[in-house]
Amino acid sequence: MSKKTYLIILVGICVALTGALLWQRESRRDQPNKVWLSPVPRFAPSVSITKDRLHRYDASRDPKLFPSAARDYYARRESMIRTFHGNAQIENALKGLQGGKDLLRWLGRVQTHEIIEALPLVAGLLHDADMNVQLVAAQVLCSFGDKRGFDFVMSKIEGPDSAKWWGVFLKDFASQNPTQYLPRIKALLTSKVDSEVDVYVAAQVLAQLGDADSVRYLLPVNEREPSMSVDAILMLKNIRDPSVTALMHEISQEGSTNKVKHAADVVLASQGDVAAQQRLIEVAKRVSGLPQPLNADGTYKPGMKPKVFGEITPAWDDNAVFVLEHGIEAVTPDLAVPVLRDIAIDADNVRFSRTAIVLLAKIGSESARNALWDVARSVQVKRRTFEDTLFTTTGKALMLFDDSSSASLAEIMFNGDKHVMETSQFLAETRGWEGLFKLDLFY
Repeated sequence: MSKKTYLIILVGICVALTGALLWQRESRRDQPNKVWLSPVPRFAPSVSITKDRLHRYDASRDPKLFPSAARDYYARRESMIRTFHGNAQIENALKGLQGGKDLLRWLGRVQTHEIIEALPLVAGLLHDADMNVQLVAAQVLCSFGDKRGFDFVMSKIEGPDSAKWWGVFLKDFASQNPTQYLPRIKALLTSKVDSEVDVYVAAQVLAQLGDADSVRYLLPVNEREPSMSVDAILMLKNIRDPSVTALMHEISQEGSTNKVKHAADVVLASQGDVAAQQRLIEVAKRVSGLPQPLNADGTYKPGMKPKVFGEITPAWDDNAVFVLEHGIEAVTPDLAVPVLRDIAIDADNVRFSRTAIVLLAKIGSESARNALWDVARSVQVKRRTFEDTLFTTTGKALMLFDDSSSASLAEIMFNGDKHVMETSQFLAETRGWEGLFKLDLFY
């Protein structure tokens, strides 16, 4: 194994370990499913904001944008949780953090319940003796847009033990798009010159933030080891550079593994390459032909249960699933919406239908909304196993749109659950698609 390959694998292991830690925190939640003295916006728009007539989302109410909106948002979130679930959902988390036991559980609750009054306690845990607690505390602070979390992660990446923080840096830090840290991230490219992996990780974050300086550091790695760098390839979709386009055309041809070729097509499709978009569409269509692996009682059908995680079975097409979950967003709505509509209505495996519904909601165009109307009418017929599990997802998707037809169909989908409907409408108005589907917030 070459040194370069080893370095890339090492980055992947660190990211995976961080993901496993966060998964452990997620799995211990109670529900299935600064010192921030005043909320500070990540950026303050200098122009007036006009509400989009098609959507419920109102940027003037987004807690990321305005201090007044943040105060109103977090107060409303707490009130809704206390009213429906009781005071213990909030108070137990605060007491748990103060008590110092089972901290990962309580940190998870702070994030999913958005308990902003707990952030001073969370910030104090950045220096806990348990590094796992430090990691999750930093992740929670970053999720709130809290400067202390960003500063802490950045200082760790700049320090000598940066390897322990690669996962948080790539996932939780970068996903919040903290562009104010660009100068410090770029400085890593020279200050960490003796550590090829540190430079590689910093370049990946720069790519996620759309900075062209990342190209000269990522492209050589992708050229040498394309089969090891699917994630790094996907990060290049935010970069517009002729050298990126040229390499992606090369990688998308024969000679690479299928997933690598598909990742290159995602980058090309993001740049408007119609041929790449068509290739992605044709691969994604295959999920409609995959059978539902489970019986109605939740047991596996004969021959459908994987012996190990990720094993290919008759119910799984790794490439088609990859393209559906990572590639369709790069395709123009006129091509993507009809395919997603068909998957949402016809796929036997409800997982793929649910993914298609969420992607239609993210596209958010008029055609996507109309497709969601068709999905809502279709799922009421309950033709497929577990089709009733799509009701809430479809209701949330429809709640994004501010018209009477969407509201009426959404109410049917929520099936009388007024609390989930009320919470969905509130999140649609204040956080948009991310609030409903990405942030994994407590209802």
